[in-house]
Amino acid sequence: MDHTTRTARLPHPRRKANLCSILTFVYMIPLFRKGSKQTLDEEDLYEVLPNFETKKLGDQLENEWMKNKGKVPFARLMFKCFGVNIFWLGVLTLTASVVDILVHPHALAKVISYFDPDEKNMTKLDLYFYTGLVLAVNIMLCAYVHNYNLGTAILGIKIRAAFSSLIYRKALRLNSAHLKHVSSGKIITLLTKDVCCFEYFSFLVNDIWVGIVKLIVVFYVIYIKIRVAALAGMAIYLIVLPLQVCLGTWATNLRNKMCTKIDERLQTTQEALSAIKVIKMYSWEKFFVDRITKARKQEITTMFALYYLRITIFQIGALSTNVAFYLLIMTYRWFGNHITAETVYYINDCFQILSYTLGVQLPNSIIFVAEVVASVRRLMHFLSLPETQTPPQGTSSIHAKVTLNHVDVGFDKKVLENVNFAVSTGITFIAGPIASGKSTLLKLILQEYQPSTGTVLTQGTISYASQDPWLFPSSIKQNILFGQEYDVLRYQKVLKVCALEYDLNLLPDKDGTIVEDHGINLSKGQQARINLARAVYKNADIYLLDDCLSALDNQVGDFIFEECIRKFLQSKIVIFVSHNSRYLKKVDQVLMVESGKVKPMKLLEVLGKYEETNDVTEDLHLDNRISRRNLQERKVYHEFNKTGKVNLEVYRMYMYFAGGMISLLSVLLSYGTFQFVVSYSDKLLSEWVNLEQTLSNFTVHNDTTSEVVAETVTTRNHTLQIYTTMTLLSTLVNVVAVLVYCKVIKNASLNLHRHMITNVINATMHFFDSTFIGNILNRFSLDFNVIDDHLPFMIHQVFRVAFIMIGITILIATVNTFFLLPSLIFFGLFYLSRRYYLKTSRSLKRLEMSTRSPVIGYFNASLEGLPTIRAFNAQSILKSEFDHHQNLYTSAAFTFQCSMKTFAFYLDTLCKVFVAIIIGRFVFSDEEFPAGSVGLAISQALRMTSTLQWGVRMWAEMENCMTSVERALEYGEVKQEPKKGQILDNWPKKGEIQYSDVSLSYNESDDYVLKEVNFTARSKEKIGVIGRTGAGKSSIISTLFRLYETEGSITIDGINTKSLALNYLRRHISIIPQDPIVFRATIRDNIDPERLYTDNQIWKAIKAANLTNCVPSLDYEVSENGSNFSVGQRQLICLARAVVRNNKIVILDEVTANVDDETDALINEAIQEQFKDCTIIMVAHKLHSVVTLDKIVVMAQGRITDFDSPANLVKKKNGYFYKMVKNSELLSSLSEV
Repeated sequence: MDHTTRTARLPHPRRKANLCSILTFVYMIPLFRKGSKQTLDEEDLYEVLPNFETKKLGDQLENEWMKNKGKVPFARLMFKCFGVNIFWLGVLTLTASVVDILVHPHALAKVISYFDPDEKNMTKLDLYFYTGLVLAVNIMLCAYVHNYNLGTAILGIKIRAAFSSLIYRKALRLNSAHLKHVSSGKIITLLTKDVCCFEYFSFLVNDIWVGIVKLIVVFYVIYIKIRVAALAGMAIYLIVLPLQVCLGTWATNLRNKMCTKIDERLQTTQEALSAIKVIKMYSWEKFFVDRITKARKQEITTMFALYYLRITIFQIGALSTNVAFYLLIMTYRWFGNHITAETVYYINDCFQILSYTLGVQLPNSIIFVAEVVASVRRLMHFLSLPETQTPPQGTSSIHAKVTLNHVDVGFDKKVLENVNFAVSTGITFIAGPIASGKSTLLKLILQEYQPSTGTVLTQGTISYASQDPWLFPSSIKQNILFGQEYDVLRYQKVLKVCALEYDLNLLPDKDGTIVEDHGINLSKGQQARINLARAVYKNADIYLLDDCLSALDNQVGDFIFEECIRKFLQSKIVIFVSHNSRYLKKVDQVLMVESGKVKPMKLLEVLGKYEETNDVTEDLHLDNRISRRNLQERKVYHEFNKTGKVNLEVYRMYMYFAGGMISLLSVLLSYGTFQFVVSYSDKLLSEWVNLEQTLSNFTVHNDTTSEVVAETVTTRNHTLQIYTTMTLLSTLVNVVAVLVYCKVIKNASLNLHRHMITNVINATMHFFDSTFIGNILNRFSLDFNVIDDHLPFMIHQVFRVAFIMIGITILIATVNTFFLLPSLIFFGLFYLSRRYYLKTSRSLKRLEMSTRSPVIGYFNASLEGLPTIRAFNAQSILKSEFDHHQNLYTSAAFTFQCSMKTFAFYLDTLCKVFVAIIIGRFVFSDEEFPAGSVGLAISQALRMTSTLQWGVRMWAEMENCMTSVERALEYGEVKQEPKKGQILDNWPKKGEIQYSDVSLSYNESDDYVLKEVNFTARSKEKIGVIGRTGAGKSSIISTLFRLYETEGSITIDGINTKSLALNYLRRHISIIPQDPIVFRATIRDNIDPERLYTDNQIWKAIKAANLTNCVPSLDYEVSENGSNFSVGQRQLICLARAVVRNNKIVILDEVTANVDDETDALINEAIQEQFKDCTIIMVAHKLHSVVTLDKIVVMAQGRITDFDSPANLVKKKNGYFYKMVKNSELLSSLSEV
């Protein structure tokens, strides 16, 4: 149902690359060339590789899941679908690791031992051989590691795509009755955070078992080298590993808790964004900002508790390596063995492997096990939720029928009881009071709800129009077609019978106009008619229409009922829910739903229950905000990405949110202190080895009594003591450094989010008119996932590597200052490589983030329209389009991963050249070097190259991750509403409103929706506002609340509203909106979230709104979207809000549009009683609501054509008001009034 033409994309270059190109990443070079010359955009992305296609991956995973009836364990599901790839990746990495362990330490130790004066067996030829072996192993690892990392990344992307598809498919089958058990925020978290954990599953599984095997092999080769002394180091790890596993299980609970908090934050954010207009009119921005920020604080607190636990696990791993190495060397020495450079650096090289395995690899795996277990539990809970049992729709039947036999329906309480009826032809009118179960009855026929007893039988195809219009972001045409084949004649006929031709002709792009989130750029009446047109366009046997004419005026409603329902659908079964008794005389049968019972009634009985209702006008305002945009080929959820490098201002702002310069200096000081201690320890180790070598020479020459020997022994012992102290101190300083860093990062995450949500909620309505909710949610979910999870790690690595490089450079220079020259050259080459790489990777990272928006937005839109989607049997079409969006995101993610691994490979290649230069300097030099110094220089060079290429990559990835900060700051800089102004005491006293030459344009152009509007509402006057489509009625409400900037002046009690503080103005005007918005919170928070009123005042308002029977307490929880209240009851809650505020001015925006006659009467009675001393402006829907008002504003094309009392207006025989009154047969009653 995508309205745009899909872009033909080039195949990915990897698809046709040969083996050599794949191993050396040459296939990516053309893209880097292109990226260096221009900014890459969405058109530059490649077609997704065939084995990455979401449909294929989703089908495989779903088939395996359904094969076992949804009861297969997660691990088995993963191995069934991806096990072969995971296993072979593990075998490859184990093979490479074992070769590295067996060859590299031995070869390196032999190279170093050549410079030991006691070494007599090594020849120059042997030196060349072992030097070549060291370099060969490094080159082999260079080629292998980066291809392995890409292989695991590829597998991770496939796993993510497969599970994203599975989650979406499950969502399409979710039972409507159980949707309240899973919030949309939770599902979005599953899609944006939990699924990302599964990406690392292949890393995780292989790292655990390969890591354990590597541990065994390393200790075996060490044992072969130094025998029983190796057990000292092994004992440390036997103690540490169980402790790390134990801490990992604790992390699982923290992960669960954190995800729950993320769900709450995203759910509240989504609620606020969906109802932003109402929130602004109620002046509740601060409440929602505080509520979301509170959820964020709880999330951050739990998140950083998990981070601190991670740090503990990592520090235990790092400490254990240092302690084990120290104990092993000391034990070897205590056993009376002679310490040589070969032995020390052999063990040191082995422990470098161990330090990664036990300090990074296994702890990381333990943490990820905890996170994956938590995510798996959440996923399995979601996948186990009950599904609808909707049978596949059959072919059209000439004997269509709907039959219900002895049906009971209940959730927390029984809703329908012993329902019996059969419909085989004609129009069936469903009547009944609010919350009686009318909509439940239709959903029962749709099999959205399952009967607890009895049977529901339908014969024939079904179409459905929901009570709350559901429109998805696409063109109006695609909203109507909804996957059905385009029949031009039927389509044109449907537009005519649904009275849409006039509206579409007013729109610049006709039916190609994009419908924005929740149809915000269309009026309620237009939404309702498009929703109805979708149902009618489908050629079905049975049509279920749930109060879909309630938002239409008398003339339009009668036209649609006559031309569409009675004539166009005359040969069909129509089951029609309505509160409008005008249609009763023209239906075939009437069913009354009341107190859980459904019973047929005679027409006269029903008419006795209903008062004659007469509609006035739709609440239609044609938003000219869309008229200046060419939307025919506008891509839904498209984002405009910034170009070029991330501006330094982004870094400055991030540092500002982290705590400013003091925080930065504290981090630099702690990291610098730590590196000084580590580097000094390495230098002491080298000196100790040299001193041991000197003492060994004395022993060889039998010189053991001289003062030089005694002094050397003293120096040796002193060096050993300092080395021991520094080894212990390094761990302590490291813990302090990381704790300081975490505190700083915590502040940054919290303050940045607060800044962003505050500015978004307080943004002008122009921002929300032009931005899809899916785009905003993407930044609050995925971008903050990057900011919270990935960016801190990147920054930590950059700081750590920067200080390590300084330390290593100084250490190498202490051996030979010649090494400073190649070091500086390679630093320069690395910097230039990074600059070249970033030009491409920045664009790809931005594309990866922006292509995620359609996935989230499409998912969110689908969740809101599940009954409609299933009624139209459109699941397969929606799955296909979701897969298309996911494929584009997968293509961006895969290309970005390829660019990362290409950069890493070529950096690593440069590193190997640098190592060769360092080793060559010793091997081909005639100078004599102490073995300890040679070992120090080579080991530090090896560490430097691996660390430097890693650091440069992290530096580049840090900038890529900073694009998420950049995107967050973009929304933190959107134009804000002008809040400042004067605050007056005891204002307004009278409530007199005066409009003087007021004009309004939604898009700040010359397309005015209000044109020089002038009228005055005296104190306590009741003013009605009527008019046809696009007249500008609702725009008057927008101007009074200053939702948009206006020309002219609006005064209240003589005070220009532009001079008042915005929140002060809005708090002193009450509104009951047409859309009865309620929030997932208590009744108290829904009526008085700012806690300005007492319990007694709130209960009085509830009583005045006739809500006492359905509100047990003020702490009673309202479900998501108010699903535990009917539409009418939600409207009464909005009435209670207005009552409790007790303002002098009250705005009524179609308050009785969606309620039955009984509730209509209750609302009007409450309005007359509670607001009798108020000035009222009523955008009217039902004519009986306005004929008794003091004056009526008649609007047409943005101007006031008439403004007078109803009695005077009805005298104008050519006037719009007279025609409506005459058409509604109210002339006689108005004359009496």
